[in-house]
Amino acid sequence: MKLQFFSTIILTVLFLTSCSDRDKKVLYKPTAKEIHTKTYKFGIHPYLNSKKMYLSYRPILDFIESKMENTKFELETSATYAEYEIKLYRGDFDFSLPNPFQTFNALSHDYRVISRMKPDTVFRGILVARKDSHLKDTQQLKGKSISFPAPTALAATMMPLYYLHEHGIDVKKDIEQKYVGSQYSSILNAFSGYTIAGASWPPPWEAWKRENPDKAEEMEVVWQTDSLVNNGVVVKNGLDEKIVTRFMTLLVNLDESEEGKILLQNAGFEGFTSANNSDYDKVASFLEKYDRAIGIPK
Repeated sequence: MKLQFFSTIILTVLFLTSCSDRDKKVLYKPTAKEIHTKTYKFGIHPYLNSKKMYLSYRPILDFIESKMENTKFELETSATYAEYEIKLYRGDFDFSLPNPFQTFNALSHDYRVISRMKPDTVFRGILVARKDSHLKDTQQLKGKSISFPAPTALAATMMPLYYLHEHGIDVKKDIEQKYVGSQYSSILNAFSGYTIAGASWPPPWEAWKRENPDKAEEMEVVWQTDSLVNNGVVVKNGLDEKIVTRFMTLLVNLDESEEGKILLQNAGFEGFTSANNSDYDKVASFLEKYDRAIGIPK
């Protein structure tokens, strides 16, 4: 009889506990933060490899997130310029950092410019080579191979090609263009002697020199182009204007705080300034000249 009594009590307790747990699940409600947090996708053209890109930009996005309520930014990298451009022109990104050529093209794919990297003076193409190549005249390049990151890399491919065109080189016949996928690969091809020269632009060249001081001693910049407007920050049309304005404000003011200055220094550039679509009219003018002389890459 006692055994039956205790069994009844245990079953009753288990039943009540089950009901209590079930009630807790029914009564659970997500917090306001869980309901309202919005995630935006931020894509960057692959002028650095994915690891370096993440180390450079994830801390900046974390800083911006800390200043914006219920807002998250997902950083998306791309392996190649072509892969990035497919995503950009398809509208995959809410915010993005394309090169100026891609920025100009993005304007016809439902994006607008809100900011750009600074200063514009660093946005120029360079051709680097081994010092023992003794390059002094562009005519020495005839019959040789030159490495480039990608056909649509504006500073590191298109601007150097146009420079060579202006200095007496038929870039379709006089040289072999080798597309090697990244800024570092372009530089390393020249260092290793696989190409007579490698095209790049100042930020990755300076980063490569810091990381490879011994190799850098054997290299030099042999030619450089004039500068053009720097990389743009674009936003998809139709996004919440309050979010866009807050993001832009935090971005352009990064260099006004010590924390922001450190983040920018670690990323390898000076900061951002406000901008709009018309700032890229200069790019349109360059592209017209480039198309007539060489042909816009498809």
